[in-house]
Amino acid sequence: MVKDIYNDVSILVVGYDGYIDVWNHFFELMNKYWKDRPSTYLATSELEPSYDNVHVVPAGKNTEWSKRALAGLEKIKTPYVILMLEDFFISDYVDNKIVKSCLEMVEQDKIKFYQILVQLVKQTWEKGKPYKGNKHIHIVPIDKKYGLNLQAAIWETDFLKKKIGNENYNAWKFEMNQLDNEKYNEKRIEYLIDDRNILNITHTIVQSRYLRGAIKKMENIGHHIDLNEREMLSKKEDFKYNLKLFMYSLTPKILTKPAKAIGKLFKIDFVTDRLSK
Repeated sequence: MVKDIYNDVSILVVGYDGYIDVWNHFFELMNKYWKDRPSTYLATSELEPSYDNVHVVPAGKNTEWSKRALAGLEKIKTPYVILMLEDFFISDYVDNKIVKSCLEMVEQDKIKFYQILVQLVKQTWEKGKPYKGNKHIHIVPIDKKYGLNLQAAIWETDFLKKKIGNENYNAWKFEMNQLDNEKYNEKRIEYLIDDRNILNITHTIVQSRYLRGAIKKMENIGHHIDLNEREMLSKKEDFKYNLKLFMYSLTPKILTKPAKAIGKLFKIDFVTDRLSK
């Protein structure tokens, strides 16, 4: 009997209860575009909504991202997990052959972290060397900033649990925690990035409001979003966000501080500055 790699992986979405309107869209689109998929879990604080083919795991009142994630991971018995964000919608049909080939490679090569979404413009100075000659799969550079992050990725389940720990904190803190003395692929190759967007993900929300481009994308695929439930960014705010993303994408590490100074002239807010205070 041929082994189905989907038996070795689960999908975990760590939700924020204030985003239940977003969940409704997320899972409607997931069930449309990726119906044949691994077991899927939604970790919440207290809410227990019902979605087709989704197991809901309430972690309890006042639980932040880390505790919700751990509650979901405790229910998952597979050696690997695909960690996803609730405001990154699947917006086209997923090719299971491609996803399964990635999972098989991850399992065979004992990869701990395999990022499957690159949100930024390609950075030639941070791209990393191709893995086994594949131009779309890259080795995370040893000192890459945010080499471990919460973009959609395949994780070794026990490794992710260890990285999260037992404290109660938000998602930003998780990413900031990875910046301290983290070295990637120092002894063996365990961290990879795939730049193909194999789940056809569209980033939809910033600062709790919809990106204007995301709304246009949803309209193009025939998915209606009621802006009375959740607002859209103004044109000015949308421009500032995209400018920040563009600057981060094209700025070498050595020029990060000058680039931030320019961004602040446009009154662009940087989360890392707020968290470091």
